[in-house]
Amino acid sequence: MSSRLMLLRFTGRKTGRYYTTPVSYVLDGNSLLVPAGGAWRRNLEAGPQASVRLRGVWRSVTSEVVGEPALADLLLAMIQKNPAIGVFTGIRVRSDGQLDASAFERERRRGFVVVRLRLDEDPGRARTAAA
Repeated sequence: MSSRLMLLRFTGRKTGRYYTTPVSYVLDGNSLLVPAGGAWRRNLEAGPQASVRLRGVWRSVTSEVVGEPALADLLLAMIQKNPAIGVFTGIRVRSDGQLDASAFERERRRGFVVVRLRLDEDPGRARTAAA
């Protein structure tokens, strides 16, 4: 499962407390792409530093919320690499290889975005931050 799921740890923007949630992801170079339809993503907008437990190791990441205009193309590429994302988001790929436009628009109106998490170069730094 660790090739498709990881733990994301971030600080609450209102409470200042740490939260950890499992999320699906797709590896994209030195970044992790995460589908984000829940309210937890707002914490990454307010303070971009977070950490992830990826394949058993805590890593520091810097977040960036990706919206329009790149959202549809990015999501399509993510679902092609990790089909479970289509199930989790309710946005499927049609038989012609394109996103189901009505499902995508429904989720976009609900606030769906993709979060790009850029991995820090020093994995040791995140271990101490996550402890």
